[in-house]
Amino acid sequence: MNILVLGGTQFSGRSFVEQAVHAGHQITILHRSPEAPGLPDAVRHLVGDRDPKDPNNKGDGLGAIKALLDSGERFDAVVDMCGYTPRVVRESCELLKNHTKLYLFVSTISVYPTSPDAEPNEEWSWEQLNQLDDPDVEEITGETYGGLKVLCEQVVHKYFPNNHIIPRPSIIAGPNDPTDRVTWWTRALATQDAVIIPEPPAGLAQFVDSRDLAAFFLKCITENITGTYNCAGPQPGLTLHQFINRTHAALDSNAKLLEASASWFEEHDIKPYRDIPTWINDEVMSMYRTDYSKAVAAGLENRPLEDTMRDVRAWDVQRGEPELKAGMKFDRLQELVASHA
Repeated sequence: MNILVLGGTQFSGRSFVEQAVHAGHQITILHRSPEAPGLPDAVRHLVGDRDPKDPNNKGDGLGAIKALLDSGERFDAVVDMCGYTPRVVRESCELLKNHTKLYLFVSTISVYPTSPDAEPNEEWSWEQLNQLDDPDVEEITGETYGGLKVLCEQVVHKYFPNNHIIPRPSIIAGPNDPTDRVTWWTRALATQDAVIIPEPPAGLAQFVDSRDLAAFFLKCITENITGTYNCAGPQPGLTLHQFINRTHAALDSNAKLLEASASWFEEHDIKPYRDIPTWINDEVMSMYRTDYSKAVAAGLENRPLEDTMRDVRAWDVQRGEPELKAGMKFDRLQELVASHA
């Protein structure tokens, strides 16, 4: 198949490109960076920005695609990894609507409003999803991200009503993770003498391995599996404590796990998610109750949690363990451990 990828140089996009090339498909990627080290040599690169209004525009990316289309090229599928605002997605869809058989748009479970106990599923109506107070806003923040993705999905539905694939991933984990959320846990458990964790009950945990997500994308494209799919894992009902303890065992960690109450964390100004990644407040626990059985039935295969954690740790060591982008600093963690004792 001849596949166009918008984005594709990082994380799940990179994994998709690698898997697709390995499977024998022809891959063209549009990306902004003039450098994309590590991708297969067979990949054809178009360098440019898909948004002509971007003040940091690095070239006319859609113009580069149009030149291919004008020369007679057609794509069997388009994989949109980097659509965040409806205006930008609309421009891409308008350009490609008559030149591809399938359009895969990567959305997010953030389209669902959060609550303590809801179990979001793909049957929810547009009205049940996150709505923006200002539908013309383009600034991407924690408050607008989900609503913008809802509007993007609606654009894709309009242009590709019967031939769209819309995965809604949960937190994504795996090697090459640019967020470091799950990586924080693997490094903490592998390098620290002790880690303070919330005492039970501490809620759930949920994530999907980037490589499993990419494999699902490829399966949907090659087998013409259309529709909307929540993509999560690694297993239903995984608790935060199971996530921590199984990671601890998988890494052969010697770190002591010191439990503390929610009031203790509040007293020391330690916030869920901000300071301890993947731990979330009970009020938003629906984020980890997302029903992804439809994707599993369609062919999403989640590898064991232990495999993901070991691979993340190996990748982190290989890249030289740079400063993490998520979670509290470890000197702060050590201070807390001392005060906890």
